[in-house]
Amino acid sequence: MATSTTTSPGAPPRITVVTPTYQRPDRLTRLVAALEAQDLPAAELEVVIVDDASGDGTAAMLDELVERSPLRISALHLATNGGPARARNEGWRAARSTAVAFVDDDCVPEPGWARAMAEAFERNPSLGVVQGLTRRPEGSLGPWTMFRQITWETPWFEGCNIAYRRDLLERTGGFDEVLRWYGEDTSAGWKVVEAGGDRDFQPSAVVTHDLEERGLRWRIRHGWLERNLVELAARHDGLRRTAFWRPWAFRRESVAFPLAALAAIAAVRRPAALALVLPYVVVRRLPIHRPRTAAGLVAIDAAQTAGHLAGSLRHGTVVL
Repeated sequence: MATSTTTSPGAPPRITVVTPTYQRPDRLTRLVAALEAQDLPAAELEVVIVDDASGDGTAAMLDELVERSPLRISALHLATNGGPARARNEGWRAARSTAVAFVDDDCVPEPGWARAMAEAFERNPSLGVVQGLTRRPEGSLGPWTMFRQITWETPWFEGCNIAYRRDLLERTGGFDEVLRWYGEDTSAGWKVVEAGGDRDFQPSAVVTHDLEERGLRWRIRHGWLERNLVELAARHDGLRRTAFWRPWAFRRESVAFPLAALAAIAAVRRPAALALVLPYVVVRRLPIHRPRTAAGLVAIDAAQTAGHLAGSLRHGTVVL
């Protein structure tokens, strides 16, 4: 169940922007400021921000932004946290425009972003989904830094900077709420393409994505969530063909790691087998001069392998 705060509806907009948010009131303020700086007239731009049951000051901040912004903003407040897939679905279902653009609250769109997305759909009535250009800010990268940098079409249809034709979202069901934390945006994109929508890339629809220090624990958890990758591969052959190293293996290291693990076990009785670990060290570019980082990467690969095996058993298709 959701409650909402909405500005006066007026005429239908040219494009709707949907943002899911969770406990990031400071970034939400920054995002709204960037949307207010878009070069579209305010009457042509609709914004739907979905607060995913934050439980902090986000809801109050969002309602305040609705009241004072010159934009037409609808604030949806979800009663329970359902993840980004559900929040995005609630957002596009509330949209009144033909085209719906999605941007996350850890991104800052440049002034021409919304116009570029709207014009892409206006040029091509068959367009179903268009990705924008996503940059990362300047800054040093640590071993566990997470960022997005998207400079051309990807097979992942990342939800941080993407737009869809609304009727195709309705037809295909939108973002997968079962996958929830991994692959929900990827599934949405492939469903639209498989339903016959054209895809495109719009380099002038630019956002900058924050750097995030997620930490080793988050990386290991994310590795385990790659079990969802197997389900995506079983559903969408296009993903397997375009994103996988081999139809049965996601990455080269996905093969090298289990072979290295078996070699390490065999080395208990036959020390010479330890030499078979070397291909994994090379393929993974394991920083053996930094033992803690190297151990962390091995733990991540172990979690990914476990996720792939669990997904393969569940969905009856082999993915290493």
